[in-house]
Amino acid sequence: MDALEVFDPSGATEVTQLHADRLDGLDGKTIGLISNDMWQAHRMLPLLKEYLEQRYPTATVIPETEFPMGIGEIDSEETVDRLEELGADAAIIGNAS
Repeated sequence: MDALEVFDPSGATEVTQLHADRLDGLDGKTIGLISNDMWQAHRMLPLLKEYLEQRYPTATVIPETEFPMGIGEIDSEETVDRLEELGADAAIIGNAS
């Protein structure tokens, strides 16, 4: 007889690695937009760039076209190297939808 193993997703998860500290604000910062190249990213990320530039005129927003695109590329060394090369203080990853 086959058995079905069921996991209870309501339990707790031990945090072993924290995310990076949050920025104190976006004024004067350089922000890279990184696309997973999925659902309407080609429309949403340019709109997000425009919004950020209007809201934070001293910030520099690097468009997604400056980075490798796609789910498999988001966490690649090439993407990280490009963020560092362009002096990014932060990255917004996904499709912004």
